[in-house]
Amino acid sequence: MLRKNDHISLEFISHLKFTAFGVFVLTYLRNTLSIDEDTFFKIEMALREVINNAILHGNKSDPNKNVQVRFDWKRDFLRITVRDESEEKVDFDAINKKLKKSKILSFNGRGLLIMKSYMDKVEFYPSKNGSKIVLEKYL
Repeated sequence: MLRKNDHISLEFISHLKFTAFGVFVLTYLRNTLSIDEDTFFKIEMALREVINNAILHGNKSDPNKNVQVRFDWKRDFLRITVRDESEEKVDFDAINKKLKKSKILSFNGRGLLIMKSYMDKVEFYPSKNGSKIVLEKYL
């Protein structure tokens, strides 16, 4: 069970410069949790993808919309939750079906493929007022 105080929450406007802020927090957690280099690389790549997708695709880079990122952890586990304020309900099932049919080097969907390859668990929660993606990694 995650303890109440083992989390960090961020909220920022939809601008790609804030992706680096998320990575900065992840770097802090790397030191705190003693995450090895290979695992850190995988988590960092997935984190960059999910934040960039929330900014570019979810919020369409609208500076009036925010992205929320929450890190929850315990000694051997990290969960990252990212929310956007998209007004469109994303059909993640349809995206996953397209990914299975298309080529691995296709431009669209590559970020989701990276997230699923590098993380132990990836869950999508679409809604009318934004999407939430949860990434989990056992350390």
